[in-house]
Amino acid sequence: MAEALRPLNALVYSLCTSLWDIAGEGSKAITRQIGRELYERLIKKGLDRSSLEKALESTDEALVEKLKVCRGVSSALRDDLIEVKVSKCILLEACSMLRESGIPPIFCPYANVFLALIEDVTGSSYEIKSIEKVSEDESLITFKRIS
Repeated sequence: MAEALRPLNALVYSLCTSLWDIAGEGSKAITRQIGRELYERLIKKGLDRSSLEKALESTDEALVEKLKVCRGVSSALRDDLIEVKVSKCILLEACSMLRESGIPPIFCPYANVFLALIEDVTGSSYEIKSIEKVSEDESLITFKRIS
């Protein structure tokens, strides 16, 4: 990890563990709102929301090319499930430390941004079903429709 990113990862890890210690499961509501705010402020403008597929593609491009917060993002639609694979995330170290600490994967900023996007475009409610480490630098986020 680049030395410049270590303070950012330490900050994110500290904020997330503190929130979990204080609010426990209630953290889910807070992180959902953080994702919605990030989506509204950073991504929604200029996004092609004519279909879920186009919105996912536009978001992938925004995260990789415009914001440069990861090296790659790919999405797949599978019935009531949506899968998003993120590679070389700048917060990978913080997310790995949270996972090792036994804190649920509710703090992943990508998961919460994509959750806001998916709900905005589809009009349906979704939940983060899982976030799995696929390789040393890749994670797979799975969303499930709940209504």
